[in-house]
Amino acid sequence: MPLTFSLQEIADVCRGEVIGDESLNVHGISIDTRTLQKGELFVPLIAERDGHEYVREAFQKGAKAHLFSHGSAHGNAIHVQDTLKAFQDIAKYARTKIQGEVIGITGSVGKTTTKDILYTCLSDHYQTVVSKFSHNNEIGVPLTLLSCDQSTEHVVLEMGARGPGQIRELCEIASPTIGLVTQISAAHTEFFTDEEQVALTKGELIESLQESGTAILNAEDHRVRSMASRTNAEVITFGFSDADVVAEDIETDKNICGSFTLRTSWGIDAVKLNIPGVHNISNALAAVSVGLKIGLDQSTLVDSLSKIELSPMRMDLRRTNSGTLVINDSYNANPASMNAAIDTLISVDAKTKIAVLGVMAELGDRSAAEHREIGKRLESACSLVISVGVEEYGGIQVSSWQEALEELSKSDLLGNSSVVLVKGSRVAGLDKVAEALHNDIR
Repeated sequence: MPLTFSLQEIADVCRGEVIGDESLNVHGISIDTRTLQKGELFVPLIAERDGHEYVREAFQKGAKAHLFSHGSAHGNAIHVQDTLKAFQDIAKYARTKIQGEVIGITGSVGKTTTKDILYTCLSDHYQTVVSKFSHNNEIGVPLTLLSCDQSTEHVVLEMGARGPGQIRELCEIASPTIGLVTQISAAHTEFFTDEEQVALTKGELIESLQESGTAILNAEDHRVRSMASRTNAEVITFGFSDADVVAEDIETDKNICGSFTLRTSWGIDAVKLNIPGVHNISNALAAVSVGLKIGLDQSTLVDSLSKIELSPMRMDLRRTNSGTLVINDSYNANPASMNAAIDTLISVDAKTKIAVLGVMAELGDRSAAEHREIGKRLESACSLVISVGVEEYGGIQVSSWQEALEELSKSDLLGNSSVVLVKGSRVAGLDKVAEALHNDIR
């Protein structure tokens, strides 16, 4: 059953005024009429479009009441000063009803994959709610908390930031009991002065923890490891040496999936991942650290690591009908994740290695230099580079995914001995290239 609130209860939480029946109960909260369920409270947020324009539609689809900051009430409603702030206040109140762990995950790279791995580990054993897609901002985090119901035991939240103070604001809403930081690198540097400021911001998650909480930190990243000094909570580290949760004897198979020996104070086990990329071993260690803290047996976690389900467009490996191996990692890109993807490409046992790359967005003044550095790596790593709107990468220059696909088709390089990496920030839209290749469209 969804969480149930009376209108007066909500009004008290967000300092609003009830218009209509204050004792009326709503069952769940919605911000989107396309997914609204009967009996929910509709919250009209103001973004590219003003959500107040959809209040009537919300009632037609079964909403029982709505918030509003301007205009007039349509049926039962609560008037507030700011619908986004009210939405966050309601989520903060809903958080108090969650009795289990609330796990916050942040970092420059690896947040979504670590979230996916952890959800795989927890969901077979606990009623677990997880951030969908990349719901990791001032709207997505409250939305995840409000999607919990009376049976929810644990919550896994991805937390992103495009500026200082934003992680702190998310923590004020979510009150995480476990904070996990994956890695610090150049990402969103359009909004941060340097990696040190990124580290300060990501570390706000660790600072938010109560003494009874737990910080899960990447021992291989000195900026992350040093965050231990910013909390009185318990600290668990993960890495490849000198950590609490360690991966040793790392190998990869023909599908680029890693295997390793997991060594912890809980025991020693052999692990075989079903997802590609050596960099994902670190993400798996992070998830294991949380699972062990929560109380899952190490052997149970090892079993979960063999059946991970990742979000779409995250290191998705498929073979086309013609035999080409396609690595679709097109959801997002920054220098760290781009280098990790190129490492994976290099590690594939294939005669022909092709990269179709789009822009790494939001790098600000560092953009040209960061793209040039990636271009230098590509010179020796690839048989063919197709650059979509980024001349610094070098290779064949095109301006759209359609042109990239045309260049691939006429290259005569696709087939059993070839691998294609498709990688770029979401704005590049390169998932269309991967989709077309998967369908063997020429």
